[in-house]
Amino acid sequence: MNNPRKILLIDDEPLIGQLIGMLVAKFRGESFTLEHVADYAEGLQRLLGGSYALCLLDYHLGSGDGLQLLREAKARSCPTPIILLTGDAREETDLAAMDGGAADFINKGELKPDTFERAVDYAIKTADALNQLRAKQKVPAPGQR
Repeated sequence: MNNPRKILLIDDEPLIGQLIGMLVAKFRGESFTLEHVADYAEGLQRLLGGSYALCLLDYHLGSGDGLQLLREAKARSCPTPIILLTGDAREETDLAAMDGGAADFINKGELKPDTFERAVDYAIKTADALNQLRAKQKVPAPGQR
């Protein structure tokens, strides 16, 4: 059996970590292990240093800002797809996340097992396809120009 791929969760709320862990454990498709980090600095360090299939990133990280972490990771050519998780359903937040390089934007209040698994699967498959295409065409990833 193959080792499950890893998902990194960067969120300062322990209950969200437990909820996401339960959702990931119930995925019907591919199996994943979840690593939970509660702060900006360690989250960024792990994201840049680890080999994750996906990162789930909270918008509000205590005194930190998930959008800033997203932009910093993408500026450093982080290939890991990032889904921004937030309780803020404003369109401006959604647009800022997508402009910053997020693969998707999910409202925490609307987390449902099937749609969550589908969003994770889609983000990973899209990132994998883009990385393969870049490798074939020798096109640098965003931030590597």
